[in-house]
Amino acid sequence: MFKRMIRGLITWGMTDRHEEDICIQEKDEVRISANGIRFEVYRANGGTVIETRRNDRRTGDSVYELHVIAGDQDIGAEIGKIITLEALKS
Repeated sequence: MFKRMIRGLITWGMTDRHEEDICIQEKDEVRISANGIRFEVYRANGGTVIETRRNDRRTGDSVYELHVIAGDQDIGAEIGKIITLEALKS
C-alpha cells in the first residue's frame, strides 16, 4: 500500500496537468526608418575624441570619422557642430 502511494505521487508529479499550448507572442520591434549617426566619445590627453559612424545609403558601407575637440573648447557646442556636419553629409 505504501509503495502504491509513492508510485501515485511520482506519477502525479511527473505528469503535467497544464499541457496547454503556450503561445509566445513575438513582439514587433519598432524601428526608425531613417539612418542614424552613432557616437563614441573618448577622453584623451588635452581634449576629447569623437568617433562617428553612419551608414552610406548608396553603398551600404559604414563610414567612420574622427573629430578632435580641444580641452579649452565647449564640448556641447562642438558636438552640436559635429551633428550638424554629419547630418548635412547624409
